[in-house]
Amino acid sequence: MSNFPDDDERLIKFLHQHRPPVPPAAPDLEERIVLAASSSSRQPRRRQLWAVPPALAAGLIISWMGYRVSTPPPAPADPASVEAFLINNWDGVVGETPVASPSDSAETDWQLLATSNNPSL
Repeated sequence: MSNFPDDDERLIKFLHQHRPPVPPAAPDLEERIVLAASSSSRQPRRRQLWAVPPALAAGLIISWMGYRVSTPPPAPADPASVEAFLINNWDGVVGETPVASPSDSAETDWQLLATSNNPSL
């Protein structure tokens, strides 16, 4: 048994002095326990296990349906915006500069100047 700290000695002495008497055991207690254990069968437990696979399948179906309902369908993409995205992305990967229109030439010139002076960008 483990040794308790000294500050619990008073509590331990108090509990030993004031503990109630142990009640007498029933004379047929052991026989009742053995009889109850031998009369119980495992068949009721098997009856309950049949519900586990359908419950798991139903849970998976419900969670999958909930996921499908909660995610919005993809929006139909405008072909022109997809094409513009692909062209800009390709130009950015290859390093080519798009042909600038006269209205945004100042911004394009500034970007070209900034990237030519700093090759890490």
